[in-house]
Amino acid sequence: MMKLEILGLKIPLAGFALGVILLTMGRRLFWLFVGVVGFIVGFDFVRQMLPRQPYNEAIIIALAIGLMGALLAVSLQKIAIAAGGFLAGWRLLPKLLSTFGIAVHQHHLAILVAGGIIGAVLMSMAFDFALTVLSSLLGADLILQALGLAGRVYSVLFVLLSALGFALQYGLIRSKPSRSKTQR
Repeated sequence: MMKLEILGLKIPLAGFALGVILLTMGRRLFWLFVGVVGFIVGFDFVRQMLPRQPYNEAIIIALAIGLMGALLAVSLQKIAIAAGGFLAGWRLLPKLLSTFGIAVHQHHLAILVAGGIIGAVLMSMAFDFALTVLSSLLGADLILQALGLAGRVYSVLFVLLSALGFALQYGLIRSKPSRSKTQR
C-alpha cells in the first residue's frame, strides 16, 4: 500500500477518492480510467523491475505514465481503448484469480499477459460494457487497498463493491436521455 504525503495529500486518501470516482463514474471519465490504470501499472512495474529506485522517483515515473495515458485517451481514443483495456486486464486478472483462491505465482507473467489481452479485446469489442466492468473492478480494488483490507474481507467486499459500481454505472448510462428524444 502506498503511503506518501504530497502537499498534505496522503496517497491512500487519493487512492480511495480515485477508487470511488472510478467505481461510480468510470465509464463517463474514460480519460481518468486510462490515466489511473497507467499510473498503477507504471508504479507496480517500476517497483518490481527497479526495486532500488527511490520511492519518490517511482511515483514521478508512474505519474508521467498516467498523464501520458490520460492524454492518449483524449487525443487517440482507439489506441487508448485497447491500451487501457490491456493495462486494466494486466492489473486485474491476477487480483481476480487471487480473490477467488487461485494461486498465480507460478505463471504470473503468463497471467498478466493473458489478462492484458482479454482486457484489450473486451474494450475493443464491447467498449461501454467492458469499461463499466473494468472501472468498477479497478475502483473497488483501489478503495479496498486504501482501506488496507486483505484476505476474505477483501474478497467479499471486492465482489460487493464491484457489483455496486457496475449497477450504479449501468443505471447512469440507461437513465441518461437519448439525444434523439431531447432534440424533438
